[in-house]
Formats: sequence, C-alpha cells, structure tokens
Amino acid sequence: MNKRQKFQVALGILFAVLLVIWVFLPGNIYARILGVISSACGILSMVLSYKAEEKNKKP
Repeated sequence: MNKRQKFQVALGILFAVLLVIWVFLPGNIYARILGVISSACGILSMVLSYKAEEKNKKP
C-alpha cells in the first residue's frame, strides 16, 4: 500500500470510530462536533477514493 491508500484507510477507520462514539453520546455540543468531523472524514475518504479510481481509469 502506498501513502495515499494508507491515508484513505486511516480516514475510514477514524470515520467509523467517531461515528460509533457520536451515536452513543448524549445530544450536547461535543456530540455535534464529533458528528461533523466524522462526516467530513467519511466524505474526504470517499472523494480521495473516487479521484484515485478516475486516475487509474485513464489510459
């Protein structure tokens, strides 16, 4: 695995961990912040994966 792939996996793991923590926290400001950070990690991971696939598609 190269650096980019390791970064994508780390973002995915961070997304999953933060999402689980966010689900079990009561609805205070910290839970909302964790939810936003978790969503941002998930979206960033998917965008990086999409860009890598598009890059590999081109001949």
